[in-house]
Amino acid sequence: METIKIAHLYYDLMNLYGEHGNVRALTHHLEEHKIRVIVHNLSVEDKINFDEYDLFYIGSGSKESFLIVLEDIIKHKAQIKKAFDDGKFFFVTGNALDLFGKSYTTSDDITVETLDLLSYEAIETNFRIVGEQVYTYPKLKEEIIGFVNRDSLLKNVQEKKLFQVKEGTGYAPNEQTEGIYKKNFYGTYLLGPIFIRNPYFTEKIMEKILKSKNIPYTAFQDEIEIKAFEEYRQNMLHEKNGN
Repeated sequence: METIKIAHLYYDLMNLYGEHGNVRALTHHLEEHKIRVIVHNLSVEDKINFDEYDLFYIGSGSKESFLIVLEDIIKHKAQIKKAFDDGKFFFVTGNALDLFGKSYTTSDDITVETLDLLSYEAIETNFRIVGEQVYTYPKLKEEIIGFVNRDSLLKNVQEKKLFQVKEGTGYAPNEQTEGIYKKNFYGTYLLGPIFIRNPYFTEKIMEKILKSKNIPYTAFQDEIEIKAFEEYRQNMLHEKNGN
């Protein structure tokens, strides 16, 4: 049986909106594809051998947690770049996305170094972007749904974008795209957790992971997840129409 090892980075600090649910969803879908999954929960000051893992996940945290994590993760900068260059999978949600660009500038106009893995700069704003989102993904007919609650935006983004905005906000106000995609790095401000609320999208990700391991892919749909997705989208439409 094939094995995939997941590193859940800063599981205790970057779990503001239940992002551990994304790891559970990934594990569930991988196991349905007959993959043995090993998850290691890792945090500040842990020694991490990035060569050991196939997939890295990090979720959203408070501003205080974000700054603690930034101080720690920067120590792993060289290893993270190597893992990225080696084609390891990275799934990054919420304000963890701000860790992977060139810099982060606070609302007090203080700029700090971040991982410099991707092109963009993250800027803390003096306003919050909050609300339900509906996006589209080019390889799916089904919509991508989720929620954002953030006070940062990105500028000078040069990478490919994951999603097209149908309802809501992009990576910055007035932008019509959201999410970052490069090699096997997937980053989005979208919460939910995204992999639980979007089982069709999760299966597209499974297809990519299995292909990277030369494992034949057979489509899988969790009926409970599909029903929940459809019901939630219908509820969103009713609320939008004032029903």
